[in-house]
Amino acid sequence: MKKSLHWFRSIKNLPSLPEQINSVLVATGSTSSMDYNIVEIIQYDPSMALSVLKVANSPVYGYSKKISSLQQAAGLLGPGAIKNIILRTPILERYLTDQKNVPPIDFSALWLHCGITASLSGGLGRLIGNLESDVCFTAGLIHDAGAIALSAFYPQELAEAFEISKKEKISLLDAEKKVFGFNSSEVNNELMTAWNFPDSLLDSYSDSLESMPPQVSKQMTVVALAKLLASEWDYPSCTHPHNEPSKEILLKSLKITANDLSEWEPELKKYALLAVSFLKREG
Repeated sequence: MKKSLHWFRSIKNLPSLPEQINSVLVATGSTSSMDYNIVEIIQYDPSMALSVLKVANSPVYGYSKKISSLQQAAGLLGPGAIKNIILRTPILERYLTDQKNVPPIDFSALWLHCGITASLSGGLGRLIGNLESDVCFTAGLIHDAGAIALSAFYPQELAEAFEISKKEKISLLDAEKKVFGFNSSEVNNELMTAWNFPDSLLDSYSDSLESMPPQVSKQMTVVALAKLLASEWDYPSCTHPHNEPSKEILLKSLKITANDLSEWEPELKKYALLAVSFLKREG
């Protein structure tokens, strides 16, 4: 049954993992370290980050469509407001208690992939130059928002898309089109448009580099390369494992070489391990 893409504009926020919510509760219990811990938790949690960015880009604060990184949002809102936003984040399990089937996505693995993609995107932004590394980091973190939304609200239909992808040997994005009439990349765009996100974050990951506007294509290419590296380093995407452009295309688009990437690899792996150590500690 085809769903309405426009329906996703009515979503107020996306759910997070219970252990992430618990981490916020623990952090807020320590007043002396609250400011640091709150921001630290947000930077590796896509759903919490989306909620904070949504509020920061709301007309209430006067910066609609202008806040494109978590650092900007934190500076605008302050720790008290951020804490309140995060504590209103719903727990993922509440969306799945009535579902008979096992969710098609391993959410812990997805959170890990998003956190590592964020770290690598930020690192690549710094190393390549002429890019805002904080914005690259944030774009990498929230690139799978559409997949989280489909998993939370339509898990059985998404499971059907996974089966079609396997049986027909087509990309999951194409299989999603067959089931829903749209794919998770389009859901991503719909959510961020409804939440007044700036153009620099719209379509944080696209299945087609050619379809991305020129002003953001370099940043989105960084996210695509970060996704590919995360997969190569044993933290693969569990949503679109066979849909990434080739590394050669990405390197050419970014005007860097395989040798550049090889030289940067030790530093990039350090960034990835920071995300892994934090997320596995929280889990």
